[in-house]
Amino acid sequence: MQFNSIGFFVFLTTVAVIYYALKHKWRWLWLLIASFFFFGYFCYSTYNPEKIQLDRYIYNIIGVIASIVSVIIIDYFFGIYIEKNRKANPGKTKIVLVIGIIYPLFLLLLFKYFNFLNQTVGQIAQFLNLQYPVHMLNFIIPLGISYYTFHSISYLVDIYRNGQKAERHFGIFSLYILFFAKIVSGPIERPNTLIPQFYKEHQFNYGQIMDGIKLMAWGFFQKLVIADRAAMVVNEVFNRPQDYWGIYLIIGSLCFVFQVYCDFSGYSDIAIGVAQIFGIKLTINFKRPYLSTSVAELWRRWHITLISWLRDYVYIPMGGNRVARWRWQYNVFVTFILSGIWHGANWTYITWAGLNGFFILLSIWTATVREKFVTAIGLTRTPRLHTIVKISWTFILFWLSSIFFRANTMTDAFYIISHLLTGLDDLFKTLLTMNYDMLKSFLVVPNKNTFLGYSKPAFLPEIITLAMAILVMEVIHIIQEVKNERMRDMIARKPWYIQWALYYGLLSAIVFLGVYSNQQFLYFVY
Repeated sequence: MQFNSIGFFVFLTTVAVIYYALKHKWRWLWLLIASFFFFGYFCYSTYNPEKIQLDRYIYNIIGVIASIVSVIIIDYFFGIYIEKNRKANPGKTKIVLVIGIIYPLFLLLLFKYFNFLNQTVGQIAQFLNLQYPVHMLNFIIPLGISYYTFHSISYLVDIYRNGQKAERHFGIFSLYILFFAKIVSGPIERPNTLIPQFYKEHQFNYGQIMDGIKLMAWGFFQKLVIADRAAMVVNEVFNRPQDYWGIYLIIGSLCFVFQVYCDFSGYSDIAIGVAQIFGIKLTINFKRPYLSTSVAELWRRWHITLISWLRDYVYIPMGGNRVARWRWQYNVFVTFILSGIWHGANWTYITWAGLNGFFILLSIWTATVREKFVTAIGLTRTPRLHTIVKISWTFILFWLSSIFFRANTMTDAFYIISHLLTGLDDLFKTLLTMNYDMLKSFLVVPNKNTFLGYSKPAFLPEIITLAMAILVMEVIHIIQEVKNERMRDMIARKPWYIQWALYYGLLSAIVFLGVYSNQQFLYFVY
């Protein structure tokens, strides 16, 4: 049940109506039932008879459900034990904590990383001329396993380390793990911020519900108008990179930068909006990352709940920045490598994360030299230009690293990187001479009825639509950045007719310009 499907709208409307019709004491139960239904239906909807037999698929689904139920049960009882015994019996309590952490990590390793590790060992064995039979497991990766694993770990660690009270209500705790608005792709919520909200009686609030719907609409604009439109180009280029060069690879890889942001930011806005309909506040996950002036700042604005989780449960326990300089930099790099592994079982993700960690360390190593250079060329005397240069350079670094994130293989990634500039000199010469026939030869691949995923007649209108939508989004981001205020709050102060015009314009863009291919959100696979 994709968020961008009619079925989800029916589901959400039904759940919301019954939720507010029920007495407060039964609402948690209704949300839990709805979340179980959402989880089960989503798993069922992934069935593909061409890839797996029905009986094996059913066994897989049983395993998926058993895995998340077992995590809930173990965490519930382990949490109570840790709270009761962390001071009286610290030795045994620590053992219980370690087991509670290892168990969901073991499931994550089994379902998501076993085949990758097995295949890697097989490749090493082949390189060393050793015999190693590679047996791949045909598992369905449990929905949201990367996310509920982190929810599980943070719950137990917070009880052990911070003295947080363990949740005694089994149903409420189950809802903390399973809540349908965030089970698929986050945000990654902390127990002390989410669990108390399930106890609070939420009155029907028209303004709050409309605010949530407006945020959902903005999320759908990002997903349907930008991300899914860019996906046509991205899929074509990255699935067959050797068919393209130069300007094609630049267009395709730039489209991916906006696709991945709009897809995940769009999902996060929809999830936050959905939760807000029920009076529940989830954490903001993105804060205009492409306006960052450094890679480090970009990562403070990108997937905020993941980065803050890694900071609190990996980086700081390793020593953070309270250790020797070399160890601090080691901690930064390892944390980024782990974020790459979390995203997926492929060396492309690890390389992408490693590059971003390296860029941050490089900025530290070169800080003094860069400051002297900027002063020498006079950029410090023009702060706005200096800011634009820093934003542009940060974007370029993230764009280049994201090629590894999207590439199917390392070979594809290196091909794209090494061919980005191919033919650009001839293209620039053609533009300077305004030779239309030669320019057309650059922009149209011969012997093909399609161009970068679109039919040739449709390409120009679609690319113009995509560019205009991105421009609108970035203008809104710049306004928000300058004003340091939500766009919805700014619009709310305008006359009613301007408010209606803007929101009807947004709705019209979604309806008439949206790409309705029922394409799933990118981060559903992580």
